[in-house]
Amino acid sequence: MSEIIEIKTAELYVGHNDQVIKTGSVGSCVVVALYDKEKKIGGLAHAMLPHRKNNIIENKYLARYVDEAIINLLEDLKLAGSNKKNLVAKLVGGASMFRKLTEEKNSIGTQNIKIARYTLERLNIPIEAEDTGGSSGKMVIFDLRTGIVDVSTAL
Repeated sequence: MSEIIEIKTAELYVGHNDQVIKTGSVGSCVVVALYDKEKKIGGLAHAMLPHRKNNIIENKYLARYVDEAIINLLEDLKLAGSNKKNLVAKLVGGASMFRKLTEEKNSIGTQNIKIARYTLERLNIPIEAEDTGGSSGKMVIFDLRTGIVDVSTAL
Protein backbone atom coordinates (compact mmCIF):
# COMPACT_ATOMS: atom_id res chain seq x y z
CA MET A 1 0.00 0.00 0.00
CA SER A 2 1.38 3.39 -1.00
CA GLU A 3 1.78 6.24 1.44
CA ILE A 4 -0.40 9.18 0.34
CA ILE A 5 0.98 12.67 0.86
CA GLU A 6 -1.46 15.55 0.39
CA ILE A 7 -0.20 19.02 -0.40
CA LYS A 8 -2.12 22.29 -0.51
CA THR A 9 -1.81 25.40 -2.62
CA ALA A 10 1.64 27.04 -2.31
CA GLU A 11 3.21 23.80 -1.07
CA LEU A 12 5.60 21.27 -2.56
CA TYR A 13 6.76 17.80 -1.66
CA VAL A 14 9.55 15.48 -2.84
CA GLY A 15 9.39 11.74 -2.28
CA HIS A 16 10.23 8.35 -3.78
CA ASN A 17 9.13 4.81 -4.66
CA ASP A 18 6.00 3.86 -2.76
CA GLN A 19 4.60 7.34 -2.20
CA VAL A 20 1.72 9.08 -3.94
CA ILE A 21 1.48 12.87 -3.89
CA LYS A 22 -1.99 14.34 -4.19
CA THR A 23 -3.38 17.87 -4.54
CA GLY A 24 -6.77 19.32 -5.37
CA SER A 25 -8.41 22.66 -6.08
CA VAL A 26 -6.25 23.22 -9.15
CA GLY A 27 -7.90 26.02 -11.10
CA SER A 28 -5.73 28.87 -12.34
CA CYS A 29 -2.86 27.45 -10.27
CA VAL A 30 -0.25 25.33 -11.99
CA VAL A 31 0.89 21.99 -10.64
CA VAL A 32 4.39 20.99 -11.72
CA ALA A 33 5.47 17.36 -11.41
CA LEU A 34 9.16 16.56 -11.84
CA TYR A 35 10.24 12.93 -12.06
CA ASP A 36 13.55 11.09 -12.21
CA LYS A 37 12.69 7.87 -14.05
CA GLU A 38 15.94 6.12 -13.14
CA LYS A 39 15.84 6.71 -9.39
CA LYS A 40 12.04 6.89 -9.08
CA ILE A 41 12.27 10.16 -7.19
CA GLY A 42 9.68 12.82 -7.87
CA GLY A 43 8.18 16.00 -6.61
CA LEU A 44 5.01 18.00 -6.96
CA ALA A 45 4.54 21.75 -6.53
CA HIS A 46 1.16 23.52 -6.45
CA ALA A 47 1.91 27.14 -7.40
CA MET A 48 -0.66 29.92 -7.51
CA LEU A 49 0.96 33.00 -9.08
CA PRO A 50 3.42 33.39 -11.97
CA HIS A 51 6.21 35.28 -10.18
CA ARG A 52 6.99 37.52 -7.23
CA LYS A 53 6.17 41.19 -7.76
CA ASN A 54 8.24 42.46 -4.82
CA ASN A 55 11.37 41.49 -2.93
CA ILE A 56 9.64 40.36 0.25
CA ILE A 57 10.70 36.80 1.04
CA GLU A 58 8.01 34.56 2.51
CA ASN A 59 9.78 31.35 3.48
CA LYS A 60 6.53 29.79 4.64
CA TYR A 61 5.39 29.34 1.04
CA LEU A 62 8.02 27.47 -0.98
CA ALA A 63 5.68 27.09 -3.93
CA ARG A 64 3.55 30.24 -4.04
CA TYR A 65 5.18 31.49 -7.26
CA VAL A 66 5.57 29.23 -10.30
CA ASP A 67 9.16 30.15 -11.15
CA GLU A 68 10.38 29.84 -7.55
CA ALA A 69 8.38 26.64 -7.01
CA ILE A 70 10.15 24.93 -9.91
CA ILE A 71 13.58 26.03 -8.66
CA ASN A 72 12.78 24.94 -5.08
CA LEU A 73 11.43 21.61 -6.34
CA LEU A 74 14.60 21.05 -8.38
CA GLU A 75 16.82 21.82 -5.37
CA ASP A 76 14.86 19.41 -3.15
CA LEU A 77 15.08 16.70 -5.82
CA LYS A 78 18.85 17.14 -6.02
CA LEU A 79 19.09 16.86 -2.21
CA ALA A 80 17.06 13.62 -2.42
CA GLY A 81 19.62 12.17 -4.86
CA SER A 82 18.03 12.94 -8.21
CA ASN A 83 20.08 13.79 -11.27
CA LYS A 84 18.77 16.81 -13.22
CA LYS A 85 19.57 15.19 -16.57
CA ASN A 86 17.08 12.38 -15.75
CA LEU A 87 14.18 14.71 -14.96
CA VAL A 88 11.03 15.16 -16.98
CA ALA A 89 8.16 17.52 -16.21
CA LYS A 90 4.39 17.31 -16.38
CA LEU A 91 2.12 20.35 -16.06
CA VAL A 92 -1.50 20.54 -14.91
CA GLY A 93 -3.82 23.50 -14.40
CA GLY A 94 -3.64 27.08 -15.56
CA ALA A 95 -7.38 27.29 -16.20
CA SER A 96 -9.26 30.50 -16.87
CA MET A 97 -11.81 30.03 -14.14
CA PHE A 98 -13.65 33.30 -14.74
CA ARG A 99 -13.62 33.72 -18.53
CA LYS A 100 -16.26 36.44 -18.47
CA LEU A 101 -14.14 38.61 -16.18
CA THR A 102 -10.73 38.17 -17.83
CA GLU A 103 -9.51 37.62 -21.37
CA GLU A 104 -8.04 34.12 -21.51
CA LYS A 105 -4.69 35.32 -22.89
CA ASN A 106 -4.25 37.66 -19.89
CA SER A 107 -5.59 35.38 -17.17
CA ILE A 108 -3.50 34.29 -14.19
CA GLY A 109 -3.83 30.70 -15.41
CA THR A 110 -2.38 31.54 -18.82
CA GLN A 111 0.46 33.52 -17.20
CA ASN A 112 1.19 30.60 -14.86
CA ILE A 113 1.48 28.19 -17.79
CA LYS A 114 3.80 30.56 -19.71
CA ILE A 115 6.12 31.03 -16.73
CA ALA A 116 6.20 27.27 -16.03
CA ARG A 117 7.13 26.49 -19.64
CA TYR A 118 9.72 29.27 -19.74
CA THR A 119 11.36 28.24 -16.45
CA LEU A 120 11.51 24.55 -17.40
CA GLU A 121 12.95 25.42 -20.82
CA ARG A 122 15.57 27.66 -19.20
CA LEU A 123 16.52 24.78 -16.87
CA ASN A 124 16.62 22.29 -19.79
CA ILE A 125 13.94 20.07 -18.25
CA PRO A 126 11.69 18.63 -20.98
CA ILE A 127 7.92 18.73 -20.58
CA GLU A 128 6.69 15.19 -21.14
CA ALA A 129 2.95 15.90 -20.85
CA GLU A 130 0.44 18.65 -20.10
CA ASP A 131 -3.18 19.04 -19.12
CA THR A 132 -3.39 22.83 -19.06
CA GLY A 133 -5.86 25.59 -19.84
CA GLY A 134 -9.61 25.19 -20.06
CA SER A 135 -12.08 26.46 -17.50
CA SER A 136 -12.48 23.56 -15.06
CA GLY A 137 -10.80 22.75 -11.78
CA LYS A 138 -8.71 19.61 -11.45
CA MET A 139 -7.34 17.15 -8.92
CA VAL A 140 -3.87 15.62 -9.35
CA ILE A 141 -2.46 12.31 -8.12
CA PHE A 142 1.24 11.60 -8.79
CA ASP A 143 2.39 7.99 -8.30
CA LEU A 144 6.13 7.96 -7.66
CA ARG A 145 6.48 4.23 -8.39
CA THR A 146 5.44 4.76 -12.01
CA GLY A 147 5.78 8.49 -12.67
CA ILE A 148 2.14 8.57 -13.78
CA VAL A 149 0.19 11.75 -13.10
CA ASP A 150 -3.54 11.08 -12.91
CA VAL A 151 -5.75 14.13 -13.50
CA SER A 152 -9.45 14.33 -12.62
CA THR A 153 -11.59 17.22 -13.80
CA ALA A 154 -14.08 18.76 -11.40
CA LEU A 155 -17.22 20.11 -13.07
